[in-house]
Amino acid sequence: MLVSSTATEAYSAWNSATAYALDARVIRTTTNRIYQCIQGPSTNNTPETSPLYWTDIGPTNQWAMFDSEISTQTAAASTLTVVIKPGLCNSLALFGLEGTTLTVTVRDALAGAIVYSFTKSLDGTILADWYQYFFEPYVQLSEVVLTDLPPYGDAHITITITSGSTAKCGILVAGTVYYLGQSLSSPNAGIIDYSRKDTSALGVTTFVRRSFSKRLSTSMYLSNQQLNKVRSILSDLRATPCVWIATERPGYEMLTLYGFYRDFSIAVEYADGSLCNLEIEGLT
Repeated sequence: MLVSSTATEAYSAWNSATAYALDARVIRTTTNRIYQCIQGPSTNNTPETSPLYWTDIGPTNQWAMFDSEISTQTAAASTLTVVIKPGLCNSLALFGLEGTTLTVTVRDALAGAIVYSFTKSLDGTILADWYQYFFEPYVQLSEVVLTDLPPYGDAHITITITSGSTAKCGILVAGTVYYLGQSLSSPNAGIIDYSRKDTSALGVTTFVRRSFSKRLSTSMYLSNQQLNKVRSILSDLRATPCVWIATERPGYEMLTLYGFYRDFSIAVEYADGSLCNLEIEGLT
């Protein structure tokens, strides 16, 4: 769905006639991945099918924002502008944002009329008093979810992230939003930290800071008329990364995450309605 991107690549495409030295890096345009040479010289060894010569080290810069990891970011100096053609969709989610301003524009065809426009500051600093106004450090707003895009079959969506230094985006997801049910009170939100803490025999503790993923456990109420539909949607989405929105109320962004559900169960408790429990684990 990628039409264009201002993100540039640091490495050249792999060439079968080139003798690559140890640690050389190349791009495979067929897989949009970066490979590093682990045994040189390497000539005419296709990276994705030659594990003795090449190792996969991650997505290319342009395509990093379209993989399944928030921690792999697409980056561009000052401004990152991406144009996508996702087909019929009404929602857009961006995670792992770094910048000052986000602008989303939807056109009916590549050079067609503008049918939707959205601009948002990525300053997430919350100021409660004058002291915080002067001394509170800048807080980056890293997540934006839009669920009101007009569904056009030939829609071209332009996403622009501006920054004073380097503009970045970890994940861009375009799709269709589904209403499963009404979230009930007391959802449980937290994180899974993959950092390591090691203590030596002398009692010295060292920390290795690593990525973390969000998690969410919530219950929702749904009409019994929607039972089969909700069960069918959740069954089809097993082992599929999605954006889960427990509430769109401002200030509760921690209840929105990109990940997969670990478990769901539906309890048919009432004549007109039922309860569904969801456990969702985010991706790093």
